[in-house]
Amino acid sequence: MRRSDNLNSMNAASFDQFAVFVAIVDEGSFAAAAKSMNRAHSAITYAIQKLEDQTGARLFDRSAYRPLLTEAGIALLPRARRILDVVAEYHLVATGLAKGVETEVRLVIDPFIPMDLVTTTLKAFHETFPTLQVRLMVEPVETSVRAITDGWADVAITVDYFPLTNQLERSACGLIELVAVAAPAHPLARIAGPIEPEVLRDHLQLILAARPSVSTKQDHGIIAVNRWYTTELETKHAMLLVGLGWGSMPRSRVEADIAAGTLVELHPTQWDGLDSMPRFPFVVARRKGTALGTAGRWLVERLSEK
Repeated sequence: MRRSDNLNSMNAASFDQFAVFVAIVDEGSFAAAAKSMNRAHSAITYAIQKLEDQTGARLFDRSAYRPLLTEAGIALLPRARRILDVVAEYHLVATGLAKGVETEVRLVIDPFIPMDLVTTTLKAFHETFPTLQVRLMVEPVETSVRAITDGWADVAITVDYFPLTNQLERSACGLIELVAVAAPAHPLARIAGPIEPEVLRDHLQLILAARPSVSTKQDHGIIAVNRWYTTELETKHAMLLVGLGWGSMPRSRVEADIAAGTLVELHPTQWDGLDSMPRFPFVVARRKGTALGTAGRWLVERLSEK
């Protein structure tokens, strides 16, 4: 038989024939398969005979009381199951797309958030939705909120340090503790005990801020007269390590530096009206009135469990 003839005969094999093949194996007999598929026994027999004729492979030994798989049947059964799975997956994806289920989730994360919590969830997310694309952005709180309200992100994981807009639905998923730090050679690091705001004010402060394109009226945690702003927490961390200035960081990001002595914890007497460094929640947020698809809802629910 020429290869083209073989392909033509294979193309004639139908999804129904593969379904009958698998049903006979799973149910244990032609009669049981007919019952489970609500078919006549003759229809089941005909479907298998036609599949065998079209492929040239005998699938069952019918000489025994119950049909037994031949060597060809044993080899072809996993492939038949795979065909059924692929077609079923096709229908699921097509149905989901028709119903507006997302093909991509856009996630924005505040750099203060402990990334080990997020990456663990994202790994589980990929295992649950292996074909779905994720677009992940890391932005300070002002930009994270803007991303949700302006519609260029679906879900945000951000700090809830100041009152967030009432356009967001949010649920707490953990706590952030801020700590003020400076390099050991920095003048502030040599001060033992509490440090008054008047003293901090005279030294360059390093501040994490939104990009200039994102307008904000927030002025939290700013003490010094002389300030440098950066949009990246890692850049701020690097500048702190070389003693360029002092600033606040999430404790989880600098506790190893403090333990190693490469950064020194400072103890301001005041911070944004408090008599100690603040602790505040971080939240999973989405825009009110905007429907998420199945994957987006899964992500919000899983992150809210943290």
